[in-house]
Amino acid sequence: MSVQRRRFSEEFKLQVVQEVLAGASQASVARRHSVSANTILQWMKSYKTGRLGGEATGAVSPEVRALQLQVAELQRLVGRKEEQIEFLKKVSRLQEQQHAVTSSPISGVPSRRKKDAR
Repeated sequence: MSVQRRRFSEEFKLQVVQEVLAGASQASVARRHSVSANTILQWMKSYKTGRLGGEATGAVSPEVRALQLQVAELQRLVGRKEEQIEFLKKVSRLQEQQHAVTSSPISGVPSRRKKDAR
């Protein structure tokens, strides 16, 4: 004769875990709900890692952690692109300054170089 395992809902598990977190002893909660203390211990571990009742404890799920790493990498890339943009702006300003120096101060027309003077 086989014993059928009982299944508990997420709500029930959360209720039991909340009772233990509120200060009730694990043994008394186990007796009151006819659940083994070891089962409650497993539910507590699941709750603390965020696998029971979502992220009730602020624990980070693997999916959230992967997204956090992706965001950090993208922020790093954006920082590099901003540095590149600033560098290109400086180069552009220097080229404009050099162009302004080679133009005629009277007419504002760029002076001809020797190659262009043919």
